[in-house]
Parts: sequence; structure tokens; C-alpha cells
Amino acid sequence: MKPMAMKWIKLIWLVLVLGIVVVMAACSSQGSRRDRRDVPQRRDGALIDGIDVSSHQGDINWEKVTANDDIRFAYIKATEGETYQSPHYADNVGQAQRYGLLVGSYHYLSTKSPIVQQYDNFVRTMGTVRQDLIPMIDVEDRGNWSRSQLIDSVSLLAGMLERHYGRKPMIYSTMDFYNQNLSPQFNKYPLYIGRYSSTQPTISWEGEYTIWQFSEDGIMAGINVYVDMARFHPDHDLPELLLR
Repeated sequence: MKPMAMKWIKLIWLVLVLGIVVVMAACSSQGSRRDRRDVPQRRDGALIDGIDVSSHQGDINWEKVTANDDIRFAYIKATEGETYQSPHYADNVGQAQRYGLLVGSYHYLSTKSPIVQQYDNFVRTMGTVRQDLIPMIDVEDRGNWSRSQLIDSVSLLAGMLERHYGRKPMIYSTMDFYNQNLSPQFNKYPLYIGRYSSTQPTISWEGEYTIWQFSEDGIMAGINVYVDMARFHPDHDLPELLLR
């Protein structure tokens, strides 16, 4: 073979090799962020599936948070009452989704505001970003309401959200508060129950939690203060919460 032909063959081979290297590097870079086209699967033996945050956590480095492959979802506080909107909400949702988490939004129920106005505040704020998971109502205080007034108010808000999104919302509460004030009326809803113990929550009247918030003082890279950590009930998982 002539020397000139050999030079061209070597040049073509070098270009091909460099092309393969560039493609592999690109794939590796993209792989550092999770692919949202599929629901992240539960990892055998994982102790945590997700977190919930509010502006209390301040600025969050979601890239560091998602370096923990066990974290598959985040519930992020959007609103409280009829006027409050979390200043970190839109940025938290956008960044969490950017790094591959499925995100849901929650509203902290106030006993001092009309429910219809609270609904408007919540839905209007959620409408500014894409929603992956069913919305959640955070119920932790009865205020001056009777038990029946609280149940009626949660039912009203939950019903409006279900009509808007076509899915029942999640109900969040601590185990004791839920059993004393909300069970069994909401036992057919997905339940996100706080019990800071090594023992899983129990729901009265044969209810069953969907997500167990097992810690309120979790430590996680990317978050500078304590964070709530949660895991799914063994019989429940992320796909049943998807809005899409």
C-alpha cells in the first residue's frame, strides 16, 4: 500500500476513535442526571424514598441531594392559608425536576382562612410549574374548629382538588393527630403520615399509610438544616401517585 494511502487510513481511524470517545463522554455526562422518562425504581434495602421541604430549608443544592440514588421524590411546600406563597417554591420545583426527581406540591391548611380562598392560592401557585405527583394537604392543627368543622374543611378542599386534577390528593398529618381528628373519614385517601420512631405508623379503623415520614431531623448533603425524610409502605410505591 502506498504511503499516502496509509496516512489517510490512519487519519480516518483517528477521527473515528475520537468520535467514539466524544459520544461516550456525552453519555456519561447525561447519565449524571437521572432520566425522568421512567419512574425511578425502588432500591432493595433502601431506607429512604423521598423528602419534603419548605422555605425553612433555605437554598437547596439539588444536584447534591440527588447524588443519593435512593431519593426518588420530593414534596415541596407551595402555600399556606389564603395568601402565603413560599419564596423558594418555583426554584425548588424546577431544580429538583432538573436533576431527575418527581415532585409534588403541598399546602399547609390554615384554620383562620376560608377554604375556597386557600384552594385558589394553592392551585394558582401550583399552576406556575409542572406537577408530577398528586397535590398534598398538610393538616396539623385544629385551631378553634371542632373535629367536624375540620373534617368538613378538609373534605371541601380535597374535593375541589380532586375535581381540578382528577385524582384524590394526599393527606399529610402526624399519626396521633390523624387518628384523633381525621380517621376514618380520609382512610381511602393516600396518606403521608409522620411518626418519628423506628415503628411504622398505625392508622385507626383499618387504615393504611402510603408514605411514612419517619424523621424530621434528617441530615443530607445539599441541605444545610434538618430535613424531613420519608419512605413508602411496602405495599405502595411511586407510580400510584403520578398525575400523568
